[in-house]
Formats: sequence, structure tokens, C-alpha cells
Amino acid sequence: MRILIVDDETVIRKGVVKLLENSHIAISGIDEARNGEEALQAIARSKPDLVLTDIQMNVMDGLDLIENIRRSHADIELIVLTGYADFHYVQRALRHQAADYLLKPITQESLNEALSKTLLKDPSKWIAIMDDASVRTMSGAAGELAKSVMAENRTEARAQLEKWFRHCREKGFSWTELKKAMGHFELTFRSELYLLLKEYPKDAPSAADARHSAASYEEWLDGWERYVGELIAHVSERRSPRNKRVVEEAIRYIGANFGDKELNLQAIADHAGVSPAYMSKMFREVMARPITQYLIEFRLEKAKEALASRADAKIAAVAEECGFNDYPYFSKVFKKHYGVSPLEYKEKN
Repeated sequence: MRILIVDDETVIRKGVVKLLENSHIAISGIDEARNGEEALQAIARSKPDLVLTDIQMNVMDGLDLIENIRRSHADIELIVLTGYADFHYVQRALRHQAADYLLKPITQESLNEALSKTLLKDPSKWIAIMDDASVRTMSGAAGELAKSVMAENRTEARAQLEKWFRHCREKGFSWTELKKAMGHFELTFRSELYLLLKEYPKDAPSAADARHSAASYEEWLDGWERYVGELIAHVSERRSPRNKRVVEEAIRYIGANFGDKELNLQAIADHAGVSPAYMSKMFREVMARPITQYLIEFRLEKAKEALASRADAKIAAVAEECGFNDYPYFSKVFKKHYGVSPLEYKEKN
């Protein structure tokens, strides 16, 4: 990924460069510009994949720059750098399809999260060597692998890794193509894990260790399993045994009863023998997201699987099977989560 930073303050540009260099994103180059005019010249020279731009600048401000970029380079992703006082300008920037905004002073955590969201919004943009089916398989397996790490489920993690390596083998990737595909898989996985965990373990092993020591698909798979196992150990160290047991029971119960329209926080807490307030607090601490969000995402994932695997399935019936008793709501959250409506997804798959 090539990135352009646009800000009239040198100290801010240099600070963002340092944060980018410490991020989990693979970066091929970083350019800088002091204002919108310099930015347009830089874009013409090097065509960046992502522009991070301030709003209030002399010569040409960030909003004029964004409008110029959108007229000529619709595929460039945009992230706005802003102060609290600029928020009404941010709303204008978002209307021009800016992917996200960052409040100054920018932190490593906020930048990493914005980069992850931008990458995951449309993974196919960054992956030229793979067809749509491979991108979908990669995104699904990487996302589920990240969830397996959060749930400390080594069996499911192995299953997701096997699914992805099996797909690569079936596609007949050469060793060079496999290396490129695994680079994209690792980037997607790390981005998914970051959004769930709100950090990437600094002392965690690199997946590159598996790549350098592998001489076959099997050795690469085994190396990734060891890598994921160490990540799971890191996650486990952050949690108390009782909290983990409560959350694991909640996840099992959701998996067995997601189709029940009456399933909610109260029912899950009652099953685990704790109060709803305790369940809510522990689930958020362990899984880094609310239990209601997890339940909706689990139901959506099951609905997506059903739409892709059952050609004769009626969308409304699938929604009902997965616990959604309001079809318009199902359609709305499905499109918000996956970027396409249930009908569009079904037709594509």
C-alpha cells in the first residue's frame, strides 16, 4: 500500500509517518505534501492507494482536495485528519466517501483501527492476484480465524486454516503465488484481530516465521497453527478463568440457539447462571465487543452461509431461521455489515 500524508504542519506529518511505520499494515511507500495543490501533484506522480489529509490548510484545503480526488481518482481511499472544531467539515468529507476520520492528536491505536477498517471495507481492491471467489474465501477464513483466536478455540482455528490452504491448493497456486496470497491473508487476519482485540500483541511471533521455515503446504499450515496458538495463549493470559468459562458458555449457547427469536441477554445470562449486567460486562471484557453485537454478527454469518449454500432458499425464510423476525431490519443490517443486500449477495454466490 502506498500512502500520501497531506498536512501543513511538518511535525504532524512526521508524527503520522512514524505511526504508519509502527502499524501492522504492509506499506510500500509514504509521500508527503503541505497542501492540496502539492498533494494533487504527488498523486499524479505516484498514484497512492490511500490519502490521509488535514482539512484546514492554505493554498488548497482538504475539502477541495477531496473533491478533486473524487473527480479523477474514485478508487483512492481517503482518511481525514481533523480537530474537534472541524467536525462539520468532516461530515462534508464523509459525503465524498472518505473512509474514516482521525481526531488530532492521532494515536497509534486510532490510526491502526482506521487502517484496518479501510483495508477490510473492500479487500479485493488490494489483491490483484486473486479472483473474487478467492478473495471471499480469504476474507471469510481470516475473519473466522480472528474470532477463533478471541474464543480461544484451537480446533476451529485449525479448521479455518485448513479451509484456506485447501482453497489455495485447489486453485493451483504456485509457490510464489502462495507467498503473495498468504501475505494478503496475514494482513487481513491481523486487521480483523486488531479490530476485535484493540491491539496486536507486541511480543507475538510473526507469521513470517512459518513462511521462512516452510517447504510445503503442510509445513506452512503447521507453522501457522503454532503462530495462532501463541496468539491464543496471549489472549488467554488477559482473562481470568471464571470470566472465560462464563463467556465460553454464552458462546456455546448462542451457537446452539441463534435461531430462537427470543434469545437475548437475559436468556443467555440465565443459562450461564449470572446476572445480565455481569454477563454484559464479562463478555465485553473477554470478546472486546458487546454480546448483542456478537449475537447479531453470528446470526448474520449463519444467514450468509445459508444464502451461499442453498440455491433454493427464500431470503425471508433464511432470516427467520437465523433469529430475525423483522425482514426489513435483517436486510438493513446485512447490507450495513457486508456492503450488499441479501438478494445481491445471493445472486453473486
